[in-house]
Amino acid sequence: MPVSSTSLRLLILPGLAVAVLTGCATNNPCGDNPEYLAARERPRLEMPEGVTGSERLSGGMTIPPAAPDPAKLDPAPKCLDQPPAYFGPKAVMAGSVEEAVYVWGSAWANRKPDQVASFYSPQFQSTENGGATAYIEDRKQQVANGAAPDARLEELKTKDAGPDRKVVTFVQRFGKDAYVKELTLAKDAQGWRIVAERTLQKL
Repeated sequence: MPVSSTSLRLLILPGLAVAVLTGCATNNPCGDNPEYLAARERPRLEMPEGVTGSERLSGGMTIPPAAPDPAKLDPAPKCLDQPPAYFGPKAVMAGSVEEAVYVWGSAWANRKPDQVASFYSPQFQSTENGGATAYIEDRKQQVANGAAPDARLEELKTKDAGPDRKVVTFVQRFGKDAYVKELTLAKDAQGWRIVAERTLQKL
């Protein structure tokens, strides 16, 4: 009796499956890889000698008792008498001309003559005798040895004076004395730097 094509397929498929499975069983899927053939199971981690275990293993964290006479900080910590100068009455953006002026004023209040001098541009101009060099040197001496102003500048206002150029006015206090000052700043590769300075009036 002739065999139909459907019956023939049913007879062939089981044979192919057996052949495939036999091939997978006999062929090494990793070939002759020496690293794989020599691999061994890693040993379990062990605690170092003298260590009993973590708080998680021992059942809880051990808190040592407080010393009977704990050391005290001297001087005792306290809050700042005043916030830093760059925390003005309004938000100040990092890298802004306002920030530069606040840091300049803070450096003066903290007697840092070299930092104050670094805010003056090579293009700084002065109408006083000796020009810019003498003016900046005099400012450094004033910062180092003169009366220190309040770190906080008041009533700071800014207006544009051209591309990358701004004029900033503010009140700077030296004890009971207060002065309205004006700085003209230009932006260069170092940031905002002073190119002109003058005192407008004493309050």
